[in-house]
Amino acid sequence: MIPWTCFIWLFLLTGSTLLFVSSQQFDNSQGRLSVGKPLPFLLGSDLEVSCHANACQRSSQVFLTVNGEGARLQRRDGCNFTFKLLRLGQPDSEVYCKLRQDGLTTVIAWIKLVGGLPPDPPTNVTCETTRGSPLVECRWWAGRHTHLPTSYNVTLRSGNTTSFWSADDGKVVLPRAALEAEPRYWLEVNAHNRLGQSRSETLAVSLTDIVIPQSPLITRIHFSNVSTPAAILQWDSPEDLSRLEASVRLRPHNFSSWEAKESTRLDRDQVQVGGLEPLTDYDFQIRACAAPVGNCSQWSAAASGRSPGKGPSQPLQAWRILGKRQSASLQDVTLLWKAPDPESYSGRVERYLVVLGRGPTAREVNCAASLSQCSLQVPSELPALAVSVVATYGTSPWTSVPLNFSDGAAPELLLALPAANSSAMLVSWEKTRSSTSRNEVLYYVLEWSSLPKRKNQLKWIKVAKENNNATVTGMTAGVRYNVTIYAVSRRGVSLPSSILAYSGQLKPSAGPSVSVLVHRPTRLLIEWEDPRVEQQRGFITNYSVYFSTLNVHSREITVVVPAGVGRQAWLECPEGGVAIQMSASTSAGEGPRGNPISSRPTESTAGLTTLVSTMLAAAAFTVQLACWRCVRRRIKERWTLLAPDWLVGKLPKPENSQAIKLLELVSECEPSFSSTSSDPPLSPISLVSDDNEDAYRPGPSFPHLLLMSDVLFPESDSDRGYKAQVAATLPPMEQTGWDRLDSTMVVVDSGSGQFSGNLLSSVELDSWSRHLDLDWSGDEWKEPGERETGVKASLGGGYFPQCFTPNNEQEA
Repeated sequence: MIPWTCFIWLFLLTGSTLLFVSSQQFDNSQGRLSVGKPLPFLLGSDLEVSCHANACQRSSQVFLTVNGEGARLQRRDGCNFTFKLLRLGQPDSEVYCKLRQDGLTTVIAWIKLVGGLPPDPPTNVTCETTRGSPLVECRWWAGRHTHLPTSYNVTLRSGNTTSFWSADDGKVVLPRAALEAEPRYWLEVNAHNRLGQSRSETLAVSLTDIVIPQSPLITRIHFSNVSTPAAILQWDSPEDLSRLEASVRLRPHNFSSWEAKESTRLDRDQVQVGGLEPLTDYDFQIRACAAPVGNCSQWSAAASGRSPGKGPSQPLQAWRILGKRQSASLQDVTLLWKAPDPESYSGRVERYLVVLGRGPTAREVNCAASLSQCSLQVPSELPALAVSVVATYGTSPWTSVPLNFSDGAAPELLLALPAANSSAMLVSWEKTRSSTSRNEVLYYVLEWSSLPKRKNQLKWIKVAKENNNATVTGMTAGVRYNVTIYAVSRRGVSLPSSILAYSGQLKPSAGPSVSVLVHRPTRLLIEWEDPRVEQQRGFITNYSVYFSTLNVHSREITVVVPAGVGRQAWLECPEGGVAIQMSASTSAGEGPRGNPISSRPTESTAGLTTLVSTMLAAAAFTVQLACWRCVRRRIKERWTLLAPDWLVGKLPKPENSQAIKLLELVSECEPSFSSTSSDPPLSPISLVSDDNEDAYRPGPSFPHLLLMSDVLFPESDSDRGYKAQVAATLPPMEQTGWDRLDSTMVVVDSGSGQFSGNLLSSVELDSWSRHLDLDWSGDEWKEPGERETGVKASLGGGYFPQCFTPNNEQEA
């Protein structure tokens, strides 16, 4: 064996040098290239390359390119050009020498430079064999790549015996018999190439120590149905499995590197590996290690499998809003939840599952996957409900949402600090302390909503019990928010604590609406209404009231009213009428003024009121006069209904009386009595009694108060307001024979039958051929002789012609 060893070393040291020379040249008819150091060169070292042109001129130029990049010219000696290559790091480099002459560029020579590294000492040398195997396999790590042919040999020594084996890069296979002669051997690995050689540390090898279990076999792969995908590997081995421990490594399919994974032994031949990515193809390998010694077998052949999708692994964040009670046994509840992170599960959300109650009486409610809240009617005594999300590859753990209130104290909100960009605020509160474990806070819930409240605008977050502050995001400057905090314990939900806050204040967008309640000469009492909440855009700090006089020389006076004094204020103002405007201010500044109003002192207002009242009274009186005839008619109708019949009976119609008819006949037959007037001529009226015509005695009762002219010509419905024109229309006395005619009122007492007033004092009548006596009693006119007493009148003017015939017909 020694001669062969010497020959191998001699060949390695001398024979390989025949492959390389001290310098390498490239010659052709135009020139040549030469390298100053022998090749291969050590990577990272400097080289000198000389280029010689066979024919050149003084004006000729020579260029050297290394892998397409120009090299620096170091010196020129005639047609010899020397270039310096600094820290050349590529193992294979092409060098071209080019000549530029007479405007032409030609390649006069080229060379390929080969570089490399000396071998590193081999490390991690191990030798292994299985029970019953005839071979021993030794492995090592060769180190970095040398870029040069490198040979390895293994030296095995025991006592005075040394053995040599040539090896491949990183592995050598020895016969098991070479290690059975002695209980212990020393093994070394030597590496050699053109640039150097190296040797590993000496390894003590014993056959009893290098026997390892046989490689196991993966018989089945299946995946568990849990929120995080896990692979269960079933394996087998010729060895006793109870004395072996399994190790697993894996890699995604088509990946080059393996990753060792911690495994859990489920059964004698089953191990589980977790932490897998969902819906990914994996390659698995397994090896068995002897439990007492720790020797491990070779890795098994790879087995492949695809991991399933994962379901949601975290409970939902859920909250509730209590509504009104529908009855003594039902309560309206709006359940709120936050959708799970899409990266925390595979597939899609199929639905949200809500469970009301426990045990056999529990009721399940399914809510659509697109919703973030669900309205329910639950029993009033139900303390809590449970909710979870159902995804394609699993269901999340249950979340309990309390419905009842606890007796714990409410956490007190301290302040809300707006962020610099006005889109968030920091809310802090005082932590609650409990004396019992059931009142211990589990977590806090922070709610906020904009004002005025809008439907589905409530936002909330869940805060860990260790924290006493939280950042609220997604806010808008100039919007008022109502922030509320709850503390949740095992006993239920505490009472709320609320504050009003802005993430950033702005100037108001509108002014207050102002009105005047009392206006005195130099003072007035005003009342105002704040702008709507969305127009305030901040907390109002003060109000500004502007007074302007209404005269020609108008001047403006400003009065500042602090906020918090109510909605009324007495203010000093200029005399006379004033125009009033009002504005509101926040910490961001003053907003616009409200609509202007004008006002005058109370006296002017009273005078105006009196004038208006007078005008209204005059108008009412005018309307009353216009409707007076209507009023009289209505009074007469009412009086007719209420008075007795004898008082409201109709008067006789004069046109139907016998006297009127005789007068009409007289006017037609006697031309001397014609007149231009429409009134007929009347004869004097004398009072006649049965005993003495010149004396007056009481007569019968008369029911009416009459004019003498009315006796003869009573007023009819169609000729109301008629008055006899006696004196004006009668002919002269000498023609008629009348000495004097006087129209005088005759008053007849219905009780005594006496006349009162001015009677016809002297009626001188000429001789008449005939006399006509008229008697009136009751409702109709009667001829003489029908009553014993009455009013008698005689019509003078001569005799009645033959054409006059008295008509005894009664009134129609």
